[in-house]
Amino acid sequence: MKSEVKTRNKKEKFEILEKGDELYTCSRCGTCLAYCPVYKQTLDESLAPRGKMSLLEAISKGKLEYTDKVSEKLFTCTSCNLCKGECPSGVKLDEMIETAKSDLIDAHKYPEVIDILKERIKSAYNVTFDSNVGRLDWVKQLPESEPEKYVKEKADVVYFVGCVSSFSPRSFGIPRSIVQDLDSAKVDYTLLGEDEWCCGFPLINSGIKDVTADLAKHNIEAVKSKDAKLLVLSCPSCYHTWKHKYPEYSSEKIDFEILHISQYLLRLIKEEKIRLNPLSGRITYHDPCDLGRNSGIYEEPREVIKSIPGIDFVDLSANRELSNCCGGGGNLESVNQALASRIALAKADEIIETGADIVVTSCQQCNRTIDTSLKNKKKETNVKVKVMDLPELVLQSIQAEK
Repeated sequence: MKSEVKTRNKKEKFEILEKGDELYTCSRCGTCLAYCPVYKQTLDESLAPRGKMSLLEAISKGKLEYTDKVSEKLFTCTSCNLCKGECPSGVKLDEMIETAKSDLIDAHKYPEVIDILKERIKSAYNVTFDSNVGRLDWVKQLPESEPEKYVKEKADVVYFVGCVSSFSPRSFGIPRSIVQDLDSAKVDYTLLGEDEWCCGFPLINSGIKDVTADLAKHNIEAVKSKDAKLLVLSCPSCYHTWKHKYPEYSSEKIDFEILHISQYLLRLIKEEKIRLNPLSGRITYHDPCDLGRNSGIYEEPREVIKSIPGIDFVDLSANRELSNCCGGGGNLESVNQALASRIALAKADEIIETGADIVVTSCQQCNRTIDTSLKNKKKETNVKVKVMDLPELVLQSIQAEK
């Protein structure tokens, strides 16, 4: 296998070699060590951002090959991009790692779970099951549970639910809250049902590019078929993919507005289409990596929370651009579950320090990992903090008067 890799390097040249001087931008100053969640939990220099840059530089010089060991180190990452934002040299490590992962796919040096993920998305159009039929199962617990109410031929707004919220019972509360929020505002909306396919983010994050174009084309056409003026997404990774990646992967024109649910809820509140009733308690907010640092949405979720009368809002010590990852990003759980859990527990400590009764986030993945880590911490500290997604909090406020 080693000789095969050498041959490929000479004949085809891996993409990382085309990065040229970009590979040598890193000054090895070590600033990234203070921020990287993986390094802080492992103290393993080879897993740190500058360690990964050293590996890629060695590969570019022919001193090192893409091996299983190198692959393991490059995939041991939450993709939080905190290192990129704080790098004094402006190293675009996210682009480097994405390119390296693509090379690893070509070299057949990557975690086995990625093959399973790719085949499932290609055949069933979701990351969880072998069929896409159950995308509306979460609707069954709503007061009006007929799927026909939620899937219309035409509508002003399309709500793109995402794979996790569609198929994971632990996340069903998020889409259920959103459709009730939209109903209270009398929004003309529709779901895509089985016509909603995985956005492709898990594949892009794993270095797989050949499937994403088909997913993008299908999803864009599905939204267009509804004559929608607006697409709303609740998953930050789906939002990031639609907003920032689809233009790269598809020539299909996007002629509708794209908003994350936090942005849309704030719009409905300002237009006085949603009436918020008082709630009590201290609330803090966790910035999801793909929504905040990777997509630039920080203030809208906070404005929504602060719009609720009676709320005592407090920020986490590390917030906005400096927000710490919850451990659930970058497919890290598939590669190293124990490490992902340690990162999540560190996040739980940070939340507990605020003295908040409730921690709100805007991501189904963050919701799950933070909830699990806080429950584990409760056994040690006896401190209980409730975890809610932003649309769930809004619905609670809407229904508070009743």
